[in-house]
Amino acid sequence: MLLKKISEIPLPVPDDAAFGAARDVQNARVRSAAGALRIESSGRFKRFSDATEYIRIERGAGHIKWKRGEVPFAAGDMFCADAAEEYDFYGEGVFVIVRAQP
Repeated sequence: MLLKKISEIPLPVPDDAAFGAARDVQNARVRSAAGALRIESSGRFKRFSDATEYIRIERGAGHIKWKRGEVPFAAGDMFCADAAEEYDFYGEGVFVIVRAQP
């Protein structure tokens, strides 16, 4: 279980046009593309995943909370969540999550 800040995402990140129609989930609008999610959150969004995921903060600021602590984020930041199981975004913003393929 690991959540750490990184300097670049080692996978291709789809551009905005690649994502499908939005659906409402929790306090957010979620759009999906092959292996990726684009989340527009209005305050708090809970994520569950046992996979390795790469996160790019497109807009906003706040913190990511997980069972081993908290990490602040701002627009432009990137993170790797490796089998983090459950983590929460606290703060309004737009986040892109790319799942690493096994």
